[in-house]
Amino acid sequence: MVMILRWLCCLALVASPLVVALEEAPPAPDAQALDAGWWVYFEPTEPLSKKGLRARIAKTRDSFEQLIPEINDKQGKSLPLFMQQVNERLERFANLRDLVVTPPPIPLPLEQYSLAGAEERFMLWRNLQRAFELERSDLEWQQAQLATGRKRQAKRRGEYLNLREADPQRLPQGIKLMASRVNLELASLQNKQQAAKLKIVEDQLQRLVEELASIRLKLVASPDAAADFMRRQAEAQSKADRLREQAIEQSYTALLDESLDSDALKYRALVTATIEIDTAIDELAAKRYQAMAILETRLATQQGGQQKSPDLREAVKKFDDFSAGIKQQAQFWRSLNVQTRKFLAAQNSAMAGEQGALLQRMNTQLEANDLSLREFELEWDKGNFIIQIAQATLKDGAGWLNRGLFAMDAGFEQGWDQLVEWMGATLIEINEVPLTAMGLLRVIFIVFLALVVSKLLGRGLDQLAAHNEVLSPSAIYTLGRVIHYLVLVLGIIIALSSIGLDFTKFALFASALGVGIGFGLQNLIGNFVSGLIILFEKSLKVGDFVELSSGLSGEVKEINMRGTLITTNDNIDIIVPNSDFVNNQVTNWTLRETYRRIHVPFGVAYGTDKDLVKRAALEAADDVKWTLNEDINRKPQVWLVQFGDSSLNFELVVWLQSEAVKRPGAVQAAYLWEIDTKLKQHGVEIPFPQRDLHLRSVFGQKDDAGLSLLNKQRDKDPAHQ
Repeated sequence: MVMILRWLCCLALVASPLVVALEEAPPAPDAQALDAGWWVYFEPTEPLSKKGLRARIAKTRDSFEQLIPEINDKQGKSLPLFMQQVNERLERFANLRDLVVTPPPIPLPLEQYSLAGAEERFMLWRNLQRAFELERSDLEWQQAQLATGRKRQAKRRGEYLNLREADPQRLPQGIKLMASRVNLELASLQNKQQAAKLKIVEDQLQRLVEELASIRLKLVASPDAAADFMRRQAEAQSKADRLREQAIEQSYTALLDESLDSDALKYRALVTATIEIDTAIDELAAKRYQAMAILETRLATQQGGQQKSPDLREAVKKFDDFSAGIKQQAQFWRSLNVQTRKFLAAQNSAMAGEQGALLQRMNTQLEANDLSLREFELEWDKGNFIIQIAQATLKDGAGWLNRGLFAMDAGFEQGWDQLVEWMGATLIEINEVPLTAMGLLRVIFIVFLALVVSKLLGRGLDQLAAHNEVLSPSAIYTLGRVIHYLVLVLGIIIALSSIGLDFTKFALFASALGVGIGFGLQNLIGNFVSGLIILFEKSLKVGDFVELSSGLSGEVKEINMRGTLITTNDNIDIIVPNSDFVNNQVTNWTLRETYRRIHVPFGVAYGTDKDLVKRAALEAADDVKWTLNEDINRKPQVWLVQFGDSSLNFELVVWLQSEAVKRPGAVQAAYLWEIDTKLKQHGVEIPFPQRDLHLRSVFGQKDDAGLSLLNKQRDKDPAHQ
């Protein structure tokens, strides 16, 4: 055994020089001839020992000392500083490389906890969580800075490599390049160590979260704890009452003091906000102490874990109701701090006199307000932790059905809170007014409600017109369309006002809208205005039978914002732009009267008895159901209007009843049908077109001689045989 030890000692003595020889530093990087991978000298593939790394750092320091004689007077002021910086950063890099950075350990979990001990454990988690978030944000910022620095380093390396070896700038550029690279590697090492530390802290936080989730199962009652919590609850409530009275007094003082300017009012607002925050802190503390006292009592008297505690449920409800109500107020306090800080930043810090003193007081009060807000958040978190324990205790002491209902209620409440948070998030900003999803839904709902109200009013007017024969249907329709537009515009204004839009600030938007109307929306606005003109002028009404200059005819069914709906007698719906009715000629057959006279033309052979033709046409008119016979001044008539080429041309002039006015084609066909029937009954001939051809001469021959010559010629022609 002794021999083996001796051999091992000899082997160690022989191996030590070999290890030193293996780690013996090669030549240090030359600042005048740096290659792209010069940093490998300090971090090779096989990690260097601490002794080997320091040997290489020492060689680098010696190489810099040898370069000092080569530095001229112009470079002598800055380059030695960069060399010193490289040496110092390399020493720090060597010290940090093997340093193991670990966060302080957290206390081990206990077998049992009092309520105060559980709250201390929660505070340990909360403080560690806040520190973790801050360090993580700092780490992310450092990583971003490191990435930017590496990009700048790559650019400098490219500029250095582009210099010729004989260039006098190569040496200073090389030393500066080494200094910036050492700084980057040192920052990268610190970044990695901080990331490793945060990973350990994250594991600690996870263990604490698991411990807090089950800490209610380890709670035990403490002597006299319930009485102590009740005493603290009374003190906190009394303090909150005094602060509330102080806040009311501050409000009255501000209202009575008419000499306050805007800056003084800002200061008073800060003071009032601080008092309100402190009041909320004490209110939360009072309700938390009340819940803790009841929990202590429950723990002291609990038997089998099934004892009911209605007081605890009531305490939980009071805390939840108060915290839900104060949540909106807390957002206002934070917003007030942000706006005040912006205001102070825009002021002149060197302002003297009363104004300067006021700004200084505002700054001091703002700091006090920040401290109060941080204390408010702490009390909020502590209260929520105790309430979660209380809710879990109530759930454990309930039956299986109540536990299920309790879990369902808690899940619904949590989901509702998350939904409210999402709906309150800002989507976009319009004229410095934030538009949230809730605001957008509110706008849509109000506009939809306006449409529903408009439809209901329209139906009400239709019912009124149906039960009142005095009111004109066209007037009811016009009134309904006007009400529809007014309700819709009013609804849009109310909807936009509900999200905080100020219409007095939309001058620029109105100008842009006017330009847009002048170019892209000209036809749409023109048709809309034309529709309003039609409705108010009453030259065209729903139910009228019209004929356009294009030949289109039909009954008006609707007058809308852009166009008018016309239904032809073939039941074809055609939408005509409103501007066509204003700019072009329109024939309205039913504008003032519903009666119309038509002319039905027909012809008979020459020599026919005119009285017989008249009697037959009037009989035909009497047999058509659409003939107006009640008015003696509008009886049917038969007119002889023309001596035609083959016939005597007559017209049956007849007045129509109102229901026939809108059916011109069918009416014309009915009268022609009856006229033809009556003429045949009376034996009146309807002639065909006739032509008489008179030949006066053929090849110089006249009359019978010419005709005889024509017949002879036809007999000789073989084609006519």
